[in-house]
Amino acid sequence: MDVINNILGTLANFIGVFSAIFAAGAWYQAWKLKDDMAKNKKREGSYVNVKLRAIDGNTEIPLPVALYRKELSRAEVLGYIGMIPRNEKYVSGFKLSYPNQVEFIEEIRKLANTETDSELIIPCSEEELAQFDVEPTDIS
Repeated sequence: MDVINNILGTLANFIGVFSAIFAAGAWYQAWKLKDDMAKNKKREGSYVNVKLRAIDGNTEIPLPVALYRKELSRAEVLGYIGMIPRNEKYVSGFKLSYPNQVEFIEEIRKLANTETDSELIIPCSEEELAQFDVEPTDIS
């Protein structure tokens, strides 16, 4: 009987040690997940300023509001651009060539993974900027 009690006692000790190790591992994973979630929340709460900039780089039209990084998508950017007042000639919509290029999507993906406030610059021709009923800002 003593032999069985010794075996069961050793087994119980063995199970206890492994339980403590697994509990410590679970605690570490929970702590790491909490830290990752806090970093993600901070990243998603940062801003991206979107600007339509002339190809020559001398003038730009900034969007009136910055986007939260968590809102950063092609559709959201184009939706915010659509809120800029347009000249009567372009009331039905606007036309920009850059959002139809792969580089635009790559830039959005890159910005979505950065952690600091940043800018999305959309290069435009003078004709594309002329669609909007807003005076471009001189940045030269």
